[in-house]
Amino acid sequence: MKQYLFTDAKILTGDARVRTCRLLPTVFAFMTIAGVGGLRAQDVRPPQCPPVSSILIERSLAAEYGLEPGDSVAVGAVAGGPGCHGTVAGVYEPDADPAELARERPRIIMRLPDVAAIAGREDEVDRFSIRVVDPAGADEAARGLAALMPGTRVLRAEVVAARASTTFEVVRRFHRAIGIITITAGGVFLACIMTLKVQERRSQVAALRLVGVSRKTLLSWLILEAALVAVIGGILGIGVGSLASRLINGFYQRAYQTTLEFSIVTSETVWIGMVLAVSLGLVAGAVGAVRLLQVDPLEEVGR
Repeated sequence: MKQYLFTDAKILTGDARVRTCRLLPTVFAFMTIAGVGGLRAQDVRPPQCPPVSSILIERSLAAEYGLEPGDSVAVGAVAGGPGCHGTVAGVYEPDADPAELARERPRIIMRLPDVAAIAGREDEVDRFSIRVVDPAGADEAARGLAALMPGTRVLRAEVVAARASTTFEVVRRFHRAIGIITITAGGVFLACIMTLKVQERRSQVAALRLVGVSRKTLLSWLILEAALVAVIGGILGIGVGSLASRLINGFYQRAYQTTLEFSIVTSETVWIGMVLAVSLGLVAGAVGAVRLLQVDPLEEVGR
């Protein structure tokens, strides 16, 4: 059996405040074991080491130290402070939650009483989650908890989620603005390219008009050609975007040791991209074709 005593400050230093997770029926708690925490050795009472038997290690930490279920480890609340020995019960993969990326990692999961004993805070808890059987009674349950524990703030899950997603909403609006600007600029550029493309065929179009081909037929032909070019360009763009998405995900997933997908190409994104590509191609082709067909064919042949 492997024996590990984490004496590195990066391992033992951490905020030992308790955060419960929803692993029912047994209550577990997260205990951060990486980064700089707010506790000092003199602020923590010596732990009353319980028989710690259920420790879950985050996958990245287990891979870094070669930990496996059954290995013996020692965990503590602060760097250089006393620690308690326990056994690794398993390795877990954290949820792919973007809100968790900026927090201290990696982490371990222990039973709430074990964490409280190791931190010397058996009679304290910072926050916990409660799931009600009937969602309609959530407000009544919140009022009851507030009365039972004065000074406690009771927040609904959607309120906490809204506060946590404020940053992502700002980023979403920023991306939407960038997308609108990019599409507008791309449409103008495409219109210019299609106009130049059509202008290259002035003599050919003029000759066709002189032999009796109607303007309607030529207009349909030019617009259809523009649509075909737009479809091919849209397919190539989706391919390049999908490849870039894979590269972005691979880079950041390795950097943050997570399974979170930072860039997602959905079917909705593909359809929107194709519709925009074809629409802009049709408009750009129509603009160029109309300008070309307005010129007198005899004048074009004379040139």
